[in-house]
Amino acid sequence: MAIIADDAPNLAGSVITLTILALITYGMRMYCRISRKSWGAEDWIMTAALVPFCVLVAGCLGGAFNGIGIHNWRLQQPENVKYQAGGQKFFLIFEVGYCAAIIPIKLSISWMLIRVAEGRKMYVYTQYAVIALFTIMNVIALIFILVNCIPIEAAWDTSLLEKGGHCQPAHVLTDAYYATTAVNIATDWITALMPIPLLWHVKLNHAAKVSIVGLMSLGILASVSACVRLKYTVNLTNQTDYLFAVSNVVIWGFAENAVGMIVGNVSTLRPLFRSLLDHTIRKPGYGSRSRGGPSKLASSYELSQNGKSGNNFTTTLSEVQDGHGTRRNSQLSDDDSRKLIFQGHDTRDILVSRQINIAYD
Repeated sequence: MAIIADDAPNLAGSVITLTILALITYGMRMYCRISRKSWGAEDWIMTAALVPFCVLVAGCLGGAFNGIGIHNWRLQQPENVKYQAGGQKFFLIFEVGYCAAIIPIKLSISWMLIRVAEGRKMYVYTQYAVIALFTIMNVIALIFILVNCIPIEAAWDTSLLEKGGHCQPAHVLTDAYYATTAVNIATDWITALMPIPLLWHVKLNHAAKVSIVGLMSLGILASVSACVRLKYTVNLTNQTDYLFAVSNVVIWGFAENAVGMIVGNVSTLRPLFRSLLDHTIRKPGYGSRSRGGPSKLASSYELSQNGKSGNNFTTTLSEVQDGHGTRRNSQLSDDDSRKLIFQGHDTRDILVSRQINIAYD
């Protein structure tokens, strides 16, 4: 049995939609990282985040079908009285899931930035401070939620209050929400804006730099959800229509976690987007429309390892581009000089060689 009315359908629809998007982007992240053999610590952290995220989903969906978002007058009807306790129980599960899920989700994004910073101490230490701040604050909030009512069942079973149970006043929980949300918003903005100075002086073309910074700065969207939730936090003190009033707290609290997971996943998908774009561009019919120009630009690559030291090796990439398609080529070494030999080459062939230093861990 379930009760669906008032704001409950909005809650259920929001949770289902965002959950699907989060899981799809996580699957794409797995494919991209595993296929490129670039699975890292931040991927393990995001994988671990799925466990508390599922608890959060269960709390939100369970609440949507068991009283959260329902007006009090409807819950007071004899056939619906049981949903008052059910809604409060699932709201507690939501609170626990929120605090438990947001830590690894934010940690995954921060850890990715630490890897990108790679030895630039100011940025690395800033992220360590950010990690410490949001972890400590959310752990404190989680502990406070678990001990807010003693015994914990008193959070949904009001009969226990008459038998010696005790719950903190509503404004105390509200203050804890305000403090936690403020810290989460501040750390979201620090993390979202850090890629701009971090990558500003990196030698990348403008388009690549903009795309990377854009993807890594999507965390601002999660902070927007937190800002909206901050507006509804006062509803925790509502004594006349509690379960209806907290529905927006649940919606935007879940959105903060789900959007955080989505943008954390999407920020790792640039290689996949680039591969899809290259595949589209190389389809027949794409290419230059200029008069007399080639209809398709083909290329072949020679990638050879020149030297290796520790976790770094230097390689030379030779790329041949022409107007007629890919040319077969061979590469010879003579006193560290590179010779590229073409079969039937002409003046329209272009050879581009780049020496690349690759670092890996």
